[in-house]
Amino acid sequence: MNTPDQDFLNEYKPLHVPHEYDQSACTQDNVIYALAQLKEGTADEVAAKLSSFDPDTDMLIHQKNAEDVLNYLFNKGLIKAINKKGELSYNLSKIEIPNSGKADELF
Repeated sequence: MNTPDQDFLNEYKPLHVPHEYDQSACTQDNVIYALAQLKEGTADEVAAKLSSFDPDTDMLIHQKNAEDVLNYLFNKGLIKAINKKGELSYNLSKIEIPNSGKADELF
């Protein structure tokens, strides 16, 4: 029996970033991998990266896949995007600079 909390966790679990491109993997995994390699990019840039991993697939297919997956993940709040000159540039919201502050002692 699923609890409401379990349903929420299943729906909004953190993204898993694959460690490599796998042509047989699901489209979402490959789009996430391509975005991770770029660190930040538009759907067109992600499509170009996908094309570099899989040049045998038509670029229009890569572009449609990138747009669909990135929009879906952004609308669910699983990735972030900023508007750059009228185009969304997506990122995985990874913290790359450690916090330079310190925490107060607990006791």
